[in-house]
Amino acid sequence: MADKNRQIAEAVISAVGGAANITSVTHCMTRLRFVLKDQSIPKEQEMASISGVIGTNITGGQYQVIIGNSVGSVYKEVVALTGIGDVPGGAQRIPGKRRK
Repeated sequence: MADKNRQIAEAVISAVGGAANITSVTHCMTRLRFVLKDQSIPKEQEMASISGVIGTNITGGQYQVIIGNSVGSVYKEVVALTGIGDVPGGAQRIPGKRRK
């Protein structure tokens, strides 16, 4: 299963324009939520062809990739592959620590 999550992550990263186009990424219960440098770059047809991707949505300045229940595992792979997490610039939040 870890290989499948990694394959999904690699394909999604490619379809959004690579790590160079990602400002930050986080997730909710079912979606990867990307803040992208250029919203015009994601390839919708490529994204739609990825096994494991249910769909996409753009809202609130986020490019959202709907994954479903395995989103947490795919998110971990995205972070491992890009070094980019839920804080712009690649810094990671530490659970339990508040930003000031």
